[in-house]
Amino acid sequence: MWEEVNTMTFAEKLREVMKEQNLSQSDLSRLTGIGRSSISQYLSGRNIPSPQRQEDIAVALKLPEDYFIGEINAEKELISRAKVKRLTLTETARIMGLSKDILAENIEKGKFSAWAQVLSGKGQKRVFYINAKKFAEAEGVELGV
Repeated sequence: MWEEVNTMTFAEKLREVMKEQNLSQSDLSRLTGIGRSSISQYLSGRNIPSPQRQEDIAVALKLPEDYFIGEINAEKELISRAKVKRLTLTETARIMGLSKDILAENIEKGKFSAWAQVLSGKGQKRVFYINAKKFAEAEGVELGV
């Protein structure tokens, strides 16, 4: 099993992380600023991003900078790639005792950037990504994730 993890291609690792974090190609494009066509090529294995771009993608996904580069410490990788659960804006607001509008406004201002990001949209069509594990750690709440 360790050898399988160590021999994963960039495309395989990226697909797996996107699946675990429940991200679409459009979501990844918004998080990284990389065009959807480039992301599509990375996922298909047609192109491999430069080491710098691989680091940028890892950072945007809240992974270690060297996640996609070089040899992998398999044990560390298995721990760091535990399934990422997402919270809805409504769930998060309820837990924090805030209205959805106030929470959304603060996320947009970057106040909770350690665990939340705006993926797209304006006004009523905003899409938020809230990492449940990072939220629980930062806010000191128990979610069972």
